[in-house]
Amino acid sequence: MVYLNPGGFDFGSENLDGYGISNIVFIVTYSLFFYSACFFTWIYRKHPVLRMRNVPLMLLSVLTMHVFTFAVFIVYTMNGAFPCQVEYWCMCLYLPIGIGLYQAYNQQLLIVSRGQAALITKDELFKPIFPKGKGFGGPKYWAFRFKIWWQSVSSKGKYEGFVLIGIVIQFTVSFIIYNISRKFNHYGIVDHHTSPGLCRRGWEWVPTIIWQFSWNYIFGPYLLWNIRMIKDIYHWRLQTTLAIIAGYTTKILREESDKFAPVNKYWLPAMWLIPGLMTIEIVTLGFPIYAIYNNKKAAREVNNALADFDQKRFQSFDEGTTLGGSENSLQTKGSTKGSKKGKMYPMESLDACLSGNHDGLQVYASCMELNGENIIFLTKVIAFTQQCQKAFYETCKSTTEFRRARTAMFRVGLSIFVSLVHDGTASYPINIESNIYTQLDGIFGPATALVASAKEASRSPSIATPVSSKITPWDDPAESTADIQEDANGGYFSNVENGSYPMRTMSRKSSGNESSEHIVRVRESETGMAAGGLSGGRSDPLEGVKVPGEFDERVFDAAFRSVRFMVWTETWQRYMLWRRSSGSGMED
Repeated sequence: MVYLNPGGFDFGSENLDGYGISNIVFIVTYSLFFYSACFFTWIYRKHPVLRMRNVPLMLLSVLTMHVFTFAVFIVYTMNGAFPCQVEYWCMCLYLPIGIGLYQAYNQQLLIVSRGQAALITKDELFKPIFPKGKGFGGPKYWAFRFKIWWQSVSSKGKYEGFVLIGIVIQFTVSFIIYNISRKFNHYGIVDHHTSPGLCRRGWEWVPTIIWQFSWNYIFGPYLLWNIRMIKDIYHWRLQTTLAIIAGYTTKILREESDKFAPVNKYWLPAMWLIPGLMTIEIVTLGFPIYAIYNNKKAAREVNNALADFDQKRFQSFDEGTTLGGSENSLQTKGSTKGSKKGKMYPMESLDACLSGNHDGLQVYASCMELNGENIIFLTKVIAFTQQCQKAFYETCKSTTEFRRARTAMFRVGLSIFVSLVHDGTASYPINIESNIYTQLDGIFGPATALVASAKEASRSPSIATPVSSKITPWDDPAESTADIQEDANGGYFSNVENGSYPMRTMSRKSSGNESSEHIVRVRESETGMAAGGLSGGRSDPLEGVKVPGEFDERVFDAAFRSVRFMVWTETWQRYMLWRRSSGSGMED
């Protein structure tokens, strides 16, 4: 029979009975799995499924709470061998900080959802780059930097700032109580010294209840209300909901009640926090790991389908036949005859969507997959390439006009790079290979540092359209419809109607049925306004910047192919299956 100390938790010698040893074994085993999951999550932090989740903040919050969880599990075994002051700081500061950080992380879903909506409705949405300050600076310097930061910071940064303010208030209140109470020191001015058991009770512990109540019962339900309409494919909303509900149990249950005295000898009051904390840890790490597993599984199926397709094509060529028809369409593992399960829709269908009405795909990617930046990038690059080809063709006979057209299109390309590619300025940068990013950064990086500086970001209204330039890359669709006819090259796709591509069909209202942006013929400004006249004397940060020799209409080719393949193998396949399952009447 397993020995159990009849006195339980009585501030005596260590409880090395069966129950105490079992607690140690369980928490050590659980911690090994927990830290392994944290390590796995950190290794894959740049994976497309995780890069939007703010993995550093997520791990910081759960690691903070896990240290508290570990300490609670060994409290019974130690039997009060640690000072009352340690428990005070853990309960009044350490645990609330962990919960506060986790509530800040929970906001990430709402922040990402709203950010994706902003990508659709706003052009040239980018973050400023703050220059590195020289020296520590005085109060005015930091007040100025804080003002600039607050005006340009994202919702994520502002919420984290509010959480930091709450943590500072927690520490201040806890520090004051600790220093005025004689329960924790000999120089206090209120209360008196007591036994180790009585030290852990009293008004000094009220703040820990207030902090937990504030984080779990005020901010938690408020967040649940805000995310109620989000329907993402990663079950992120379900994860957040389960974690917030689990936080409700972190309040200590009737620890002062006499009827729980026999239970409190073994299941200590602080252990009522364990079910909620462990649930938070499990769902926070479990859902992302499960999403990565599904993503890798789907990627393997796609690779197998492509390999099988190539093998069948080569066999067909060897046999002197051609590969065509629905019988030879790409099929992933598990597909059955007469069923669309496992069918891969061809890339031509994605191209047709991008060259036509892609509103449905854009909404799906932004609202359900939370990666709408990929679709925006593809459509902008398609339009950019076609417009470059047209502008360069029309101005190739004049060196001066060609140089001006090249400068104008460089601004358009820079706008795409700053808002969708650059890691420091793009709110949600696209996921491309490092060598491709390095190449683009070498072309657009110096100009990005100029237009995205904290000083210039709030001054220039547009990158593509300079403040005081005689070249206007975009024209009113109503005035230039007759002038836009696609040349023989056809850009990326040859089936673009009328040579114009709707870049942002959901962004702004226009005089026509669709809001389209077109490049104009490079010409002198007809307004005759002096430099800076359009903006009250504001200077152009790109004035005098030389266009790199590597810049041409194919500058985004490698990035385009990378993103398009990723969209085709993942987003497009899920989008088509979602449309079929939603009963939209889509044709095969």
